[in-house]
Amino acid sequence: MMSAHTRLLVLCGFLIAALAASVSALVMSHDRPAATSAQQTHLLTTALAASTTGNTVTVVGVGNGTGTPNSAQLQFAVSATRPNVHDAVSAASTDVTRLLGALRGQGAQDKDIQTASIWVQTQTNCCPQVTTGYTASEGITVTVNHINNVTALTEAAVNAVGNDLQINGLNLYVADQSAMLKTARAAAMSDAAKKAQDYAQLSGHHVGGLVGVSEVISTGSGFACDQCGGKGSAGGGGFPVAAGQQTVTVTVAVTYDLAA
Repeated sequence: MMSAHTRLLVLCGFLIAALAASVSALVMSHDRPAATSAQQTHLLTTALAASTTGNTVTVVGVGNGTGTPNSAQLQFAVSATRPNVHDAVSAASTDVTRLLGALRGQGAQDKDIQTASIWVQTQTNCCPQVTTGYTASEGITVTVNHINNVTALTEAAVNAVGNDLQINGLNLYVADQSAMLKTARAAAMSDAAKKAQDYAQLSGHHVGGLVGVSEVISTGSGFACDQCGGKGSAGGGGFPVAAGQQTVTVTVAVTYDLAA
């Protein structure tokens, strides 16, 4: 026979697994968000004390916090097709040098610029299959610390690279989510407390002390797109950006003692 304490730990384990399975399991990063992730999660478990009565109730509370995105990540790429690999790589390398110069000219710092991908692909036609050329490509991820700079950065990139430029994605986010999380946690705990009171009354008990809390945090993107604008063209033009709203959701499993 399991003790009341052991049964409680087993129950909390099942609840944590169920909560984690209900939200897309991604890794939360505060320093640099995932470029194409529309949702991120973080799990936190806190055991406060063992039950003093042996009778407990575990409830799930949900709360939201919102904010206006103030930062962004841009996904650039250059792609060049030539008759041989050497010329394709050389052309793509020249394009990347121009792109990096344009980004730095708009104030992007080296710590905010990262190579995301490098590849070379054979180009063929069909029936019979014949190699017609080679395409070299390099992807660049840029963190934009002020959302108002996105338009100028995209315009500078288009002007610098022209038709070899690709803009493959944009992710807007709130750099400091602490206030959003505080609001969401308060709402989630309030929701859980109300549910615990309901179950206690239905079972003829009173809510006692708090035994444990498990938390899952889900952060949705303010805005994300894939292949934004496709390929650029020489002559300028940057994308206007609407910040929208970002929501962080906190889900908690809370266990209370039940008093007679």
